[in-house]
Amino acid sequence: MIHFDRIKLIIWDMDDTFWNGIISEGDVIVPENHLTLINNLTDYGIVNSICSKNDYSVVKNELEKYNIFDQFVFASVNWEPKGNRVKHIIEDMHLRAENVLFIDDNHSNREEVRFMCPGIMIAAENEIDDLCEYAKNAEHKDTGHKRLHQYQLLEEKKNESSQFESNIEFLKHSNIRLNICHDCDTQVDRIHDLLLRANQLNFTKKRSSKEELQAMFADSSVACGYIEVSDKFGDYGIVGFYAVQNNRLIHFTFSCRTLGMGIEQYVYNFLHRPQLDQVGEVISDLSSTELPDWINQMDDEKDNKAPVKNNADSQIKEHTVLVKGPCDLFQLYPYIPHASAFDTEFTHTLDNGLTIESTGHTTHIVESLHLTKDQKDLIVSEVPFADYSMYCDNIFKIPYKVVFISILTDANLGVYQRKETGEKLAFLEYIHPITDPANWDKLISKEYSTANFTFTKEILEQFAEKYEFIGRNSPEQIVENLRYIKAHLNKDCTLVIMLGGELYYEKNTFEAYKDRHIVHKKINEAIRRFAVDTDNVRLLDVNKYLVDQSSFYDHFNHYIKPVYYQLAHDMIEIINECTGESYKEKSKLKMIVIRMKEILAPYYYAFRKLIGR
Repeated sequence: MIHFDRIKLIIWDMDDTFWNGIISEGDVIVPENHLTLINNLTDYGIVNSICSKNDYSVVKNELEKYNIFDQFVFASVNWEPKGNRVKHIIEDMHLRAENVLFIDDNHSNREEVRFMCPGIMIAAENEIDDLCEYAKNAEHKDTGHKRLHQYQLLEEKKNESSQFESNIEFLKHSNIRLNICHDCDTQVDRIHDLLLRANQLNFTKKRSSKEELQAMFADSSVACGYIEVSDKFGDYGIVGFYAVQNNRLIHFTFSCRTLGMGIEQYVYNFLHRPQLDQVGEVISDLSSTELPDWINQMDDEKDNKAPVKNNADSQIKEHTVLVKGPCDLFQLYPYIPHASAFDTEFTHTLDNGLTIESTGHTTHIVESLHLTKDQKDLIVSEVPFADYSMYCDNIFKIPYKVVFISILTDANLGVYQRKETGEKLAFLEYIHPITDPANWDKLISKEYSTANFTFTKEILEQFAEKYEFIGRNSPEQIVENLRYIKAHLNKDCTLVIMLGGELYYEKNTFEAYKDRHIVHKKINEAIRRFAVDTDNVRLLDVNKYLVDQSSFYDHFNHYIKPVYYQLAHDMIEIINECTGESYKEKSKLKMIVIRMKEILAPYYYAFRKLIGR
């Protein structure tokens, strides 16, 4: 059975199929509707190939009479059995048999191909008319023949790769250039098409609509990027897309036309390997933690700047900058070129779904050095929502030149202390202490925030028996923690503290965030005094860029993109000053365009709704 909407490739027999007659026995006739069909298929985005028992030059010469030979790729014309040949065409084109239609007048050939390529669609010559009708009425959405050109490029690469002793040698010879771009809303059609069509390298299999993608691009808590790739053979265009929220990949999808180039491995490691819940089978292994050294990453300004090859060749040397904290720091990343050179410890989600927010909490940073291994083992063993990543101490172990932290989690999380021995941990919003039985029913039902942890009464009782709630960190406690942290950093390290916003957010609906702007103001005042009195302490102050309510996105701690762009500029200036490097932020013109789209987006969606689209 033919599923027309699934077809990506049609493999044609020639004699008595594409043309009438057997060419080795005399003249043949190519029906006019077959010529029209090839043109329509190419305009639609379906690619054509050949598997014929004939002499190659004879078939080529015949098709060149009609000026259509160039519309066929990976042509296999010889006298060998067709089963293996069709299988190799599909493999060489990095496709799945389920997306391929094989047309042949010979029943034996059809059954042989069906056996060798399970799942392939099969048709006889008498079904071509149905295909003509479908192609005539289908939307011609690839009139520039991008897909055909991409497979022509792939065919050229396949032919040249056979000259090299190893695939790695060939990849290094190919001069692969990769570009990660963040203006996703300008490419929503291509990204949507990629999500719908990709299967073999679609790790999450999530098929978002265009409207869902637009909303995701506008969400400041989601970091999105699309990937462009080119090499010495040509430009592959947009071949990948990712969306990350809370260190978990919502989308991680790539086109099969770059299969074997290491693109998906490069991007996954560039993103510092966020949690990826793979759905179904994929044909790529992401286990390697190395950036493929045959890939050159370009700056996404598209201004012909020299490529940056990988972390080792970036301007910032490895383990020079640490960024440790929640989403406010993560939101600066789209506007910092080659940020993969930074070490990061962000809010993240474990395999069991538990969200770890306390990695950047000043109490946890202090405890990471203060506690012994046995003490950490004790907490992790007896507290089911604790994890060793809460107490990562790389901040003290590695001689960083610049460390960025944020006070947002200190202003939000409740701190608990072990009654007998004094170990501390921070977890969940301070406003609903988990040691208070009055909160237990709503914690169990998840009416209160639980960081995706499933509480039971037994877990809450056991925790309350061993731990006591000591409140949210006061400004004085935060400064005390900062003094400890600064005193134990590498002596040449600059500590940079991201301050919280002090502007009242009129649309707040969260009980825990009532008067949070006042809390931030008190904390910020204490930190500003600390910074004045302490060497090598700098501040990232969001309040310089909060103008009015239009500065907020959808939450007290979420701002519009131009705010993060300005903060990224400040971050880069501090890094340059402390390291002697010369980073530059992304184009300001691009940020103006992004801001205009944010302003106009509500009107755009209102108009679509009005006209019923």
